Amino acid sequence: MEFLYFLGRFHVLVLHIPIGLIVAIFVLEWLARRENYRHLQAASPFLWGAAAISALVTVTFGYMHYAEGGFTGASATQHRNFGTGLAVLVIAVALLRASKYAAAYLRVFFPASVLMLFLVSITGHYGGNLTHGSTYLLEYAPQFLRSIAGLAPRRPPVESLAAADPFLDLVGPMLARRCTDCHNSSDQRQAELDMTSHAALMRGGETGSVVTRGRPEFSELYNRITLPQDDEAFMPAEGRTPLTDAQVRIMEWWIAAGAPTEISFAELDAELDPELEALIRAELGLGT
Repeated sequence: MEFLYFLGRFHVLVLHIPIGLIVAIFVLEWLARRENYRHLQAASPFLWGAAAISALVTVTFGYMHYAEGGFTGASATQHRNFGTGLAVLVIAVALLRASKYAAAYLRVFFPASVLMLFLVSITGHYGGNLTHGSTYLLEYAPQFLRSIAGLAPRRPPVESLAAADPFLDLVGPMLARRCTDCHNSSDQRQAELDMTSHAALMRGGETGSVVTRGRPEFSELYNRITLPQDDEAFMPAEGRTPLTDAQVRIMEWWIAAGAPTEISFAELDAELDPELEALIRAELGLGT
């Protein structure tokens, strides 16, 4: 089984091949409708055949990857179903395109390419949700699109330390840059830990709480980011860029301060020492 899991990991690489071929088919079939480009039809059977073979390989690797476990929820199911359906339809169209009946169905292949392009987009959307969470695609979208998706407005740029929120403007963005590739709201999040919001972070993961308010030394989050980098439990894992020393110091302060959010620095009880204030200002992009 481990060898199948090994092969399954290549799903995320080979899936780009049928996507590219389907885009190429769409362009070819669109151009071939014009008299000046009618000669391009000669390449159509080969492109459809290549797309069918690559789609079959991609889906096969996908099922191997799925067998590894850890893929739960609606996004995983929809990604699998749409991906399988796409492969079946591409293979069916490719067989028709290569058959002796192809000439009688020339008008079918352009609409078929449009359908395949649509299915690729839907399959990719659910794949993105599975890997990065449902809000990944819209993170930097215009607000009217974010509103349609039920997402709150993005935070405005920080203009002063006094008005900044300790989590939303400081700690949250640090986690987003270093941790949320693995610990997000997706169905495949590692250790069932979501760091994309304060509430989710406070809920913790499969081993329980990761932040003990007021006690960084008892907080798994802080302990993991301060381990030696060659320790297997060090986070972020797999060679990803770790937090800087300044960010670790800020994280320690934030936990010790009670992991505050929905409050400004001006409203906090404790005063910042000059060294820490300078680190926080630098992280927020403010002048000294």
